[in-house]
Amino acid sequence: MKNAIRPVHFFGVLLLCLVISNFSASAQKTTIYLVRHAETPDTLPKADDPALSQTGQQRAGELAKKLKGKHIKAIYVTKLKSSGLTARPLAVKARILPRVYEADSAGIKYLAKALLKNFQGSNVLIIADANSLMPLLSALGADTPFAAVSEQDYDMLYTVTIKENGDTELDLDYYGQKHHENEIPEKYLPEISHPENIRPFTNY
Repeated sequence: MKNAIRPVHFFGVLLLCLVISNFSASAQKTTIYLVRHAETPDTLPKADDPALSQTGQQRAGELAKKLKGKHIKAIYVTKLKSSGLTARPLAVKARILPRVYEADSAGIKYLAKALLKNFQGSNVLIIADANSLMPLLSALGADTPFAAVSEQDYDMLYTVTIKENGDTELDLDYYGQKHHENEIPEKYLPEISHPENIRPFTNY
């Protein structure tokens, strides 16, 4: 009777070790989501610190839906109203108080170091502006897919994955209503495992 139980116990322990090992490896993967703040009113003269337009408010809601279930642990925003308001729907749902960062060169470098030190193995969201998106990606060790972000690029979600060994991957995807000038280079699009999920690029 005892001999019959031992193999079952052995394989149970082996399975538990594999699960713990996989969980540990997964826990060390850091994922940082970056987006540009959502749309602001297109009026002249333009306010120095405008709030979101109705379209921008809708996009902020779409961002919250897009990141639902991603277990975001921290949200970083700039001092601009548009940045904080873009983060608000997700921040409210996730009960996270956004942290403010400086969007200049020194502030971006400081933020990147802080994220890698304090949020290893966690998921973080950064709301940026058009000028700081590429510098943020560079500071995190990721590729920069565009020389510059167009003033018309609002609908891109940048996902930076930093593995335990330090390797960094970048994926890009669209979210919400179409609003972009630059097209995402194909090599940065997320892998699609199911053909039924393929979205015709020209029909986005």
